[in-house]
Amino acid sequence: MSPCAPSHSAPRLLTIPSSVPFLPTLADALLDGRLVEGFSPRNDPLALASATVFLPTRRAGRLLAEALRQRMPSGVTLLPRIVPLGDVDEDALAFAEGFIDPPHAVPPTTRRLALANLVARWRSLLRGDDGRVAVASGPGAEIALADALAQLIDEMAAQEVPWDKLDVLVPGEHDAYWDMALDFLKIAREFWPAYLAGEKMVDARVRNDRLVDAEAERLRAVPEGGPVIAAGSTGSMPATARLLAAVAHLPRGCVVLPGLDTHLDAPSWAALTDAEAPAPSHPQYGLALLLARHMRVGREAVLSLSAPAPHGREVLLSEALRPVASTEAWASLDMRVGAGEIDAALEAVAVIEAEDSREEALSIAVALREVLEVPGRTGALITPDRDLARRVTAELLRFEVAIDDSAGEPLSESAPGRFARLVADVCHEELAPVPLAALLRHDLARFGLTQAELDRAVDALELMVLRGPRPAGGAEGLIGAVAAFDPKTFHRSDARHRLGEDVRERAGDLAVRIGVALAPLLALGRGVHPFGTLLEAHSTAVQGAWSGLDAGSETDRIALDELTRAFEAMAEGAPAAPDMTLADYAAALPLLLADKPVRPPLLTDARLRILGPLEARLVHVDRVVLAGLVEQTWPKAVRTDPWLSRPMRAALGLEAPERRIGLSAHDFAQACGAPELILSRPRKLGGAPTVPSRFLQRLAAVSGETRWKAAMARGDRYRRLAQLIDEDPPAPRLARPEPVPPVALRPTQLSVTEIETWLRDPYTIYARHVLRLRPLDGLDEAPGAAERGNAIHEALGAFALAFPEALPAEAEPALLAHGRAAFAALEAFPAEYALWWARFERLAGRYIAWERTRRTGARRIFAEVGGRLVLPGGRFTLTGRADRIEQLREGGLAILDFKTGQAPTAKQVKAGYSPQLPLEAAIAASGGFRDVPAEPAGALTYVKLGVGELREGNAVDKDETAAGLAASTRERLEQLVAAFENPARGYASLARPMFRGRFGDYDHLARVKEWSTAGEGEE
Repeated sequence: MSPCAPSHSAPRLLTIPSSVPFLPTLADALLDGRLVEGFSPRNDPLALASATVFLPTRRAGRLLAEALRQRMPSGVTLLPRIVPLGDVDEDALAFAEGFIDPPHAVPPTTRRLALANLVARWRSLLRGDDGRVAVASGPGAEIALADALAQLIDEMAAQEVPWDKLDVLVPGEHDAYWDMALDFLKIAREFWPAYLAGEKMVDARVRNDRLVDAEAERLRAVPEGGPVIAAGSTGSMPATARLLAAVAHLPRGCVVLPGLDTHLDAPSWAALTDAEAPAPSHPQYGLALLLARHMRVGREAVLSLSAPAPHGREVLLSEALRPVASTEAWASLDMRVGAGEIDAALEAVAVIEAEDSREEALSIAVALREVLEVPGRTGALITPDRDLARRVTAELLRFEVAIDDSAGEPLSESAPGRFARLVADVCHEELAPVPLAALLRHDLARFGLTQAELDRAVDALELMVLRGPRPAGGAEGLIGAVAAFDPKTFHRSDARHRLGEDVRERAGDLAVRIGVALAPLLALGRGVHPFGTLLEAHSTAVQGAWSGLDAGSETDRIALDELTRAFEAMAEGAPAAPDMTLADYAAALPLLLADKPVRPPLLTDARLRILGPLEARLVHVDRVVLAGLVEQTWPKAVRTDPWLSRPMRAALGLEAPERRIGLSAHDFAQACGAPELILSRPRKLGGAPTVPSRFLQRLAAVSGETRWKAAMARGDRYRRLAQLIDEDPPAPRLARPEPVPPVALRPTQLSVTEIETWLRDPYTIYARHVLRLRPLDGLDEAPGAAERGNAIHEALGAFALAFPEALPAEAEPALLAHGRAAFAALEAFPAEYALWWARFERLAGRYIAWERTRRTGARRIFAEVGGRLVLPGGRFTLTGRADRIEQLREGGLAILDFKTGQAPTAKQVKAGYSPQLPLEAAIAASGGFRDVPAEPAGALTYVKLGVGELREGNAVDKDETAAGLAASTRERLEQLVAAFENPARGYASLARPMFRGRFGDYDHLARVKEWSTAGEGEE
């Protein structure tokens, strides 16, 4: 007998409308004898055991089992054999005893690693002119290409396309890249079967199809066996379709199709499978193909198990999703269907058009929360957008509602998964501060300490060596940085100045523990290593950092078990994996963990669920929310195959990529049959406008403008409720802070640069000197403009101190020598050092030429000299450090300030916004600078040190003198001091913010962004 030959002349085919609960209807029909004639086991709890039921998924099998149990009079029954077609297990099939030694399926991780190795080796053999640059490199790209190759292998197997057909593709007919890809596929078709044969394994898809074909053959061989029902499958895979055909032709068999469209007109139905122009993007394409090709019957041979729901939404959806070639029929829709039926179909439909994904998530959460107001009602969110699903889960926590999310999260994003990734990242970056701080703060990190001990040690280590410039790499660098830490080098108001020896001991102990725990993986930081060696070292390092403590929550414990299994799977596939550097291993790890889901414990009593489109097919709830209805999400964007172009796929006989759109459309139509339906989409994603899903646009088109606006009005109710939740109650405008500390706590000594801050932002002086707060350095903070300026100032100051009167003959080399000493601290940052040192070298020649000109009018140079001025009564001391003071030959002083940034103008100095140079002149006039004669200033000059430029700027306006400006500025200082000696005078935030930087160190404490806004979005 031919495999396709039926064992019974007339196939028994049934369907359940999409608006009717599929599994409950199936259970009732099975128990009442409407599926298999003469088999009605409702009152016989033993009879069901003789039946076999094929379903698409394990989840559907569990739900059917529960539905059958609930419907039996006694509440107990022997269940039928329920077999999931999507994940066939030979133990669940009746033929298990007769099917000898089925080949094992190659583990998914082993296959990924082996194919990634093949891709990497192939790319390494390509020449540059052969297109190596066209093939992405790196572990991420290699694994992505391996996944695409694995998917192509599965497609070829499922659609039964032999690899020999690659020979019909003629090189030269395609772009050069596709010819290169074709060459690789011919290599892969030889390599992969040979590898599988050597391992005595087959692809999981091939094994699944063999098992299904064996079961179909068994059923045809024993047609008089027990009742056999196949339900819920569309037969999209040839092997599954053959099994469905075998079941349908059995004397006691039947096939129940999900949501067959019985309303589409006959010509349009026939056009779906037209040989010349099929419609693979239509939701009924798969069912039409199954009936025509495998069942060899027309649509009229399929009987309905139930009448549609009263809303009759199937008719409207059939019209909305009809083939493009027949959409002209929409013009006569009201006449053919009737306005009343369309109104009934849309009566319980609401459309949410949210502004963005945040508003969409909260609106959906409100709609789902409303379901719980009625006892016993159920609801589900159906979306392929996992980010949106996570957002809705988080929003429901506002209402203290847990939702059952069967998809879970990727292992790479779970707590144990992130911990394992951090260990790899920390080691490949040689204990860089940012990933190391993240690892140390992770809930699962212990390093052999209690949580309290670890917290204290991490605080100490972070404060001492992780903040600020990066310490030397590796464990030795970290331990050495702790040993070299000297608290005396910090200002006495800095928290680090007060760290004691006990704190250093804690930090040192933790640094040693880190080095010991991560040593196996740190040792592999250089060179290329076998994947198995890296994996073993990584596993040891994870255990050392974890110190054997259990994960916290039940979900974390599940994730820990999944991580253990993932490491075992990677170890099993390690011999097939490519050799890698530690950096490549760390980059590949997230991809290797991402395809393993961590599912939380099943909430058996949950009335709200999050379902993917596939698993939602046979699940019935009272309210369905279809969300993320935008193009590129629903349906997903058509994937571009990196190995075969569209014409190449067509030549091989592979399905067009649009077939996935048809499957997505079928999922959409099935979900739309719920009693209450909410359709949701965001108008913007990531700030960019979205395009509504084509399914949504079609439904809007056939509904009519008036009806669609009414549906949107119903959806707007949830948007308004969501907005009310986030709406803040009216509150008085926050006043500008102006703290008034006791006079005794106010500062009595400030530097000349802080006087400018005092004038512009007194709150900063309050925070710094009254509260004694100092901003912490950032983690792994790279040097910025301040460090560059300090290095230049140090170099120029050291040069001037070395030659205070006359320049040496070799002045430029001497300046560069001082520059090297000043820039030495920046050598740990190669990129910044290379740029800034090159600029200093360019500056050196110009500076020496400028210096020679300046020296002609100066008798002596004083550089980096400190001074102080005590105001009358001794109540306030002004301090300062001048970059450069020149004692002029003609008498008097010239005071210069080097600026690597923006220099103030003379008008800003005169207005009092930048009083630094006039105050330094006041100190000099009083003899306050060490070793500098007490003389009035004759010139105040800013020297701009730019990229390849050196320019002087006069700080004194043309109608003033330097001495006069110094005297008036001192007078204003005395007035300022007197004003703040008034106990009622407060330290206002941003009193004179003109010309001030955009953000200050203490603006967040002063809540500047709150009180300084005039209105929504206005500064």
